[in-house]
Amino acid sequence: MIDTSAVIDGVLPDLHADSRSDLAFWTFADLVGYEDEALKRLARLMGIFVNRTVIATTTPAQAAYTLPPQHVATLHVSYNTTPLRPGNMSELESRDPDFRTVLGTPDHWYEDLVGSPAIAVTPVPDASGSLAAVYTAWPPDLDAAESNHTLAAPAPLKSYLAMAVIAAAYAEEGEMEMSDIAQHCKGRMAMVEQALAGYYGRGI
Repeated sequence: MIDTSAVIDGVLPDLHADSRSDLAFWTFADLVGYEDEALKRLARLMGIFVNRTVIATTTPAQAAYTLPPQHVATLHVSYNTTPLRPGNMSELESRDPDFRTVLGTPDHWYEDLVGSPAIAVTPVPDASGSLAAVYTAWPPDLDAAESNHTLAAPAPLKSYLAMAVIAAAYAEEGEMEMSDIAQHCKGRMAMVEQALAGYYGRGI
């Protein structure tokens, strides 16, 4: 686990401050925002944040089930203990034009993006069952109130977040703008991103 607040406290000397109250050119909220933006960037670039959850207990004759709010891209879906195959609309229609309504035991899944994003299965369940998914996810939102400041992520991400905060702080236009420092930190971030993408894979 990474304490994201501790990461910020660790870079305060690099921002000419001994404590949060000593920050003269940025606020603690600014630094949390830079850190949050860096995490969202990683979630877009690669599959580093992966969750598995039971989306729903299926209801007979109901095909679609709402995706979790942190969902980015679906990697795997299972019904009870059986893996389901992903399907696109043309494939599913060629198998059965009534794939949206025909009842049975699900063997395929597809994403229904009409309205609220949802996972749909076909055949449509004719009984209750457990619908689970593995998916890449957005990390939890960070905020200055520190309602959430722990992150399930590999330890090397600490240095990446530290570089991200310093880079964003010194890239801000104003009295403390230092583009050379910002660019140096961004270069180090790019090296970490390349290594992480090689391990976790590119985003979908």
